[in-house]
Amino acid sequence: MQIDFHFYTIYALARATGFKPEDAYIIAYSSQHTDDARYEDALEFKNGGRFQQVLSAHKFLDLDALTKPTCYRIWVPFHFLPGNLGRDFYERMLTRANSIIAQRMVEEFLSSDLKPYSLHRLGIILHVYADTWSHQNFMGIMYRNINDVRDLKVKGTAKRSIKSLLAKLKEEILEYCAPELGHAQAGTIPDEPYREWEYEDYKGRYFQISNQERALDAAQNCYMVLSRFLKRFPQFLSPPVLPWQKILEKIGELFSHQGELEERTEAWREAISNGRIGFEPKGKDTNLHYHDREWFRAAVTVTTEEGERYIRNEGFEMSHWKYFHDAAAFHRFHLLHEILPEYGIICG
Repeated sequence: MQIDFHFYTIYALARATGFKPEDAYIIAYSSQHTDDARYEDALEFKNGGRFQQVLSAHKFLDLDALTKPTCYRIWVPFHFLPGNLGRDFYERMLTRANSIIAQRMVEEFLSSDLKPYSLHRLGIILHVYADTWSHQNFMGIMYRNINDVRDLKVKGTAKRSIKSLLAKLKEEILEYCAPELGHAQAGTIPDEPYREWEYEDYKGRYFQISNQERALDAAQNCYMVLSRFLKRFPQFLSPPVLPWQKILEKIGELFSHQGELEERTEAWREAISNGRIGFEPKGKDTNLHYHDREWFRAAVTVTTEEGERYIRNEGFEMSHWKYFHDAAAFHRFHLLHEILPEYGIICG
């Protein structure tokens, strides 16, 4: 999935289920920021204290950092959740749509007590959950040929164009230079909701895929998670609530929109701001944009001085940026050290 799903779709689903615009924004921002939290250094503050960032993104890593420990720490808990199907450890590491582990992750979150960072954690979990559809049958570590994509065909795209796309990705994003990692051999094709494609995997099994069907299934399940959260914590509910069937047609239409990522996100922005999803536009709905440094700049000031270059802004301890990293740290530990070991998957 890309920003059109992780941010805009999640925002629209949150609003449809009854979240206020400001709360829907926290959830959607956290969902997308899971792809953008690309720093892991500790910030030493000039006005005292320090804060350890959590690296959850993968697109900006150096090739030297794509080691097995890094993959287990970033790709597995945040992007390629193990599906636990099969006998062999590595086959069990393959992501499966709405797997038993994905459901366990959701159930444990929904049964947990409310924390200051619960909305942020909800966004992170929805990111991981949605990725189980788009990343299914791939895994977040490199092992032999398990992530192979053979005889790739994309509807409406010539082989020459596919090769050109993959070559461009290798130049721009280092992760695609590691063909044994994730779905690197298929580029961004699994993440684009309008695509129809086919390939053979490492076992010679043939897959014919409609990304729109996958995206709709992911969206409906995310809708249900959001609805269940509101039933557990009704203090966040702000009616009216739109039933899934009321928004299904428009969501499906947006998923079928072809074009570059910016064109697709613009289609979502317009649909939300013009009320075409079904909820009355207000607040954030009318001018919805995402900037990956927004929360950081609200929480921290960067100085030009040597040494301690960071200043904690007033209210840092309750900032969205801090809460996102608190939620990410909790999610990673809970998944790697508590949930996965119960299924015999030790990779923490």
